[in-house]
Amino acid sequence: MTENMNAIQGNTPPAWLGRHWWTQVCDVLGGWSQNREKLAQVGMMISAMARPSCVRARLERLVELGHCEEVPTMAQLLVASRHQLSFSLAADTREFYRAQGIPWGFHNLRRFVAYPTTMMDPVGLFSPRDSIIQHILQTFHRHATYDLVLLRSHEDGLEEMQRQLDQLAEGTHCHQRSLDSLVEDGSYHDRLRVDVPEFRRNPMVAARPIPDGLSTNPMLMVAMDQFKDIRGYTRYASRLRVGWVDVVVSALQLAFNETIGDLMNVGIGPSIVTLSAVDPEIRTRHLNEKINASLEHD
Repeated sequence: MTENMNAIQGNTPPAWLGRHWWTQVCDVLGGWSQNREKLAQVGMMISAMARPSCVRARLERLVELGHCEEVPTMAQLLVASRHQLSFSLAADTREFYRAQGIPWGFHNLRRFVAYPTTMMDPVGLFSPRDSIIQHILQTFHRHATYDLVLLRSHEDGLEEMQRQLDQLAEGTHCHQRSLDSLVEDGSYHDRLRVDVPEFRRNPMVAARPIPDGLSTNPMLMVAMDQFKDIRGYTRYASRLRVGWVDVVVSALQLAFNETIGDLMNVGIGPSIVTLSAVDPEIRTRHLNEKINASLEHD
C-alpha cells in the first residue's frame, strides 16, 4: 500500500487503540446472552453449509433482485471464497492494519472471540442475517455494498441493519462494548449512517470504485476490484473450472497458509487470482497490455 492510504480512504485512528491489552480482551468476551447468541449463529451457519439448497435459494433471490446474473456451483463458490480471502481480503486487510497500527494476530483473535461466524465465512452466503450485520458493524468497509446486498437475500435484512445501526448510535446495542472496541476506523460508523439509508433508498447503487493508487501491487488491485461486490464475485466463481477435489485442495492450502505457513512465511498453492476468471475490463484497468494479450490468446 502507498504511505498515504489513510489519506486516500479518509481513515482516522480507532478510539480503542493503545488501551491495555487485557481491557481489549474483556471488551469482546461478552456475557451469557451474547455468548448464547454466538453459539446460535454458529449453528445456523453450519446448517446452511450442510444444505446447499439454502445457499442456492439466497443466490437465486439475489438474481431475481438484479444483483447478479450467475448462480455458481457449490464447488465454484468455495474455491472462489478461498481466492477472495487469500488474494483480496487478507492481503488488503493486512496492509490496512499496518497503516492503522493495528496488531494483526491479536485483533483477529479478538474478532473471532467476539463474533466467530464473521471469521468463518469469507463469502457471507452461508451466514445468518445477524452475522452479516455484526460483520458490517465491526469491520471497516470502504463501501459496504457487498454485505448490504447479502442482507437482501434475507427477507428483513436491511430493516434489521438500520435498527441495529440506530441502536449503536444510541448506545443501546446488545454488543455495544465489543463493537466499539473492534471497529478499525474512528469515522467508520458515521459513514455507515450515511451509506445504509442511501442503499435502502437505492439498492442498485454501485459499489464505490477502488481508489487509484491504493496499492502498488497490480494483482491486489485486480482482486479487490473483482471482489468488491456480489456481482463480481459470482461472475468470477462461475468462470472457474473446478470440482470437489479442487475444493479439498484449496481448503488444505488455506489451512496450511493461515497457520504453519504464516509462522514460517511460506505459502503453498496459487498466490494470485485466476486471471482468466477476472472481468476483462478489470484486467485492462490494472494490468499491462502484454499480460492481457496472453490471456486473450489462451
